Amino acid sequence: MFLHVVGIGRFLSRKVNLTAWFLFFIGFLLSQFYLIYYFDDYFWRNVFILLTVALAYGIGCKYILETKIISFRVTSQSLAIILAAGSLLFLLRIILLLDGETQSIVDATFANGFTFLSLFIVDFLRNGFFVLMVSQRMYAELNQLAEMDFLTQVFNRGATARHLNTYLKRHPNIDVTLILLDIDYFKKINDTYGHDAGDRILQEVARVLESQLTSTDLLGRWGGEEFIVFLPNCPVSNARDRAEALRANIEQNQVYYGLKTLSCTMSLGVVTAPSHIIHLDDLLKQADIALYTAKHNGRNRVECLTIPSSPG
Repeated sequence: MFLHVVGIGRFLSRKVNLTAWFLFFIGFLLSQFYLIYYFDDYFWRNVFILLTVALAYGIGCKYILETKIISFRVTSQSLAIILAAGSLLFLLRIILLLDGETQSIVDATFANGFTFLSLFIVDFLRNGFFVLMVSQRMYAELNQLAEMDFLTQVFNRGATARHLNTYLKRHPNIDVTLILLDIDYFKKINDTYGHDAGDRILQEVARVLESQLTSTDLLGRWGGEEFIVFLPNCPVSNARDRAEALRANIEQNQVYYGLKTLSCTMSLGVVTAPSHIIHLDDLLKQADIALYTAKHNGRNRVECLTIPSSPG
């Protein structure tokens, strides 16, 4: 039971003091040695065992309740309830032993029958929910790996498209802004400084862009040197300012690569439209047109298009 609780803490990335747990366990063993060989009393030996394990289970509940991982929150909270129930069961056994009828684990008493049947159920549920929690975490991590671009650690193209389509379907009554961003002369950076320098530029661009977004905005790598920024509930009046801020910060940012200091600029195509009248493909086409215009007009600039809610 001690190892199980320690395993829960380590699995949930909680701060587990192994030295304190080791001393806790040694103290438990010494107390049992004393109660067996120097003060042979079945009741008090059980009291120390049950209180110790109940305390361990309580610490396990604390590990779980301090964890804020959404992917297996229901399972982990269910496991916390099971541990709490186990703690209450241990305390209930102490009460049942007060009648003095039980002096051995093999005695056919109500205290033994009730306790061991209940412990079997609690242990079965505890192990089952722990395995389920491990499985859910593995699934969540694999799903996250499948959605993330390995280099920049933002959403990849497939995940970006799925999230955007989902958002447009669920929020039909707001204005949305889509920004397509392209690093200027990226091939020249690769040819001049090497692909490692190009990778460093991509990572820094993603970092700078992400630092300027809110929790409701979305950033994804669309492919190569192209990124997408999606700004929900962003009207025309704010779209250009947000895009200009992104462009300016990229231009001002310096990338340290070995002994060299590199920098880059970006061209941005911005399109704003009511989400209920347009699909993602249409937004992308219009953003691509705006991006082409930005490149044609000299790069390192923002070009905006607005799709009205009606032809008029």
